[in-house]
Amino acid sequence: MNILQLANKATSPPDGGTLAILSFAKGFVKNGHRVYLLNMETYKHFNKSTVINPEYKNEITIEGIKINTHISILKLVFNLFFSEKPYIAQRFFSKKYLKKLTAIVQSQPFDFIQIEGLYMLQYIHAIKKIFSGHIIYRPHNIEYKIWERNSIETKSFFKKLYFNILAKRLKKLELSLLNTYDYILPISPFDAEKYTALGNTKPLHIAPFGIDFKKIPTPQEYKYHQNIIFIGALDWIPNQNGLIWFINKCWNKILETEAKTELLIAGRNAPKWFINYLQNKPAIKFIGEVENAYDFMINNGTLIVPLFSGSGLRVKIIEAMALKKPIISTSLGAEGIPYIDKKNIIIANTGDEFVQEAIHLIQNKDTQKEIGENAYNLAVTNFDVAKIAKETINFIK
Repeated sequence: MNILQLANKATSPPDGGTLAILSFAKGFVKNGHRVYLLNMETYKHFNKSTVINPEYKNEITIEGIKINTHISILKLVFNLFFSEKPYIAQRFFSKKYLKKLTAIVQSQPFDFIQIEGLYMLQYIHAIKKIFSGHIIYRPHNIEYKIWERNSIETKSFFKKLYFNILAKRLKKLELSLLNTYDYILPISPFDAEKYTALGNTKPLHIAPFGIDFKKIPTPQEYKYHQNIIFIGALDWIPNQNGLIWFINKCWNKILETEAKTELLIAGRNAPKWFINYLQNKPAIKFIGEVENAYDFMINNGTLIVPLFSGSGLRVKIIEAMALKKPIISTSLGAEGIPYIDKKNIIIANTGDEFVQEAIHLIQNKDTQKEIGENAYNLAVTNFDVAKIAKETINFIK
């Protein structure tokens, strides 16, 4: 089959969204299909040929359309007072992209089109005018839920007001596009339940993030590490809020018992105010963007995921499990993963729980190893990319 995949993110640098998009394309190829990925190149993301392994190069065509998604204060203010549409979504609606999309659809046959995320679903009415085949919607999360939680967590009155307005507009957009597609592929059971509650009537199949385990450098021998790590996009508000919460509520208490422990924070696009916040904090090293996330995780200790807002599936948890890493996460951070607490991941939802579990892992090498091994087995069973893509194709057929 020939598949057209539409995305608002290019392939690099890698983050949860880019990895989820590209992994699905690779999964289709592993099942004998061809993929044309038409994505957007922005000031944050660009296409990089080296992310495509040689065995995929002849079966995946990637084309990026350069789109200006910089936030304009003038446009934001105008949108706030003179529009009912979410500005964050409007930034990704481009006549230039639509023109290229139209030309591609009209120039070659596709068996189906897969739309990645709500911001790309805005193109569906235009697509239906030129394409009579099946259209698949793959939401990576429920966008308005993220901003609802952000509005609750922020202490700024003005941010709280704006985030609340944005959440309501995103929900309105989501509802206006509900059931315009032929099939929907939520990324987690939680999101599937939410779409059903919203009124989805189209065939639904859960299609999580998948991993090509042949490409994962899974360590054969366990090596103990005392430090604690965080890795994730540092321009994403839920990650910022979660880290600040962990540092303020937990970190000094952990150091009281484990003075030699360090917290390593890796991630791209950290704003200056956040870097300044981290300065002079005891035993914290800001690493910034790392060249290879797998190497960073393999060569360091327990991964923390102190996440209190967001939806979808945390790609970094799945990747860490594939690397046999012990992980401490909030319940929300681990949503969509069929875990067993204290067997293949450790769940902590309060400051005291995070402190207790972190100290326990630091002091117990065997527990670190056991959690990591069990996590790997869970990932292999549930998140193999070829298996996920095959089940998706069978569902669509």
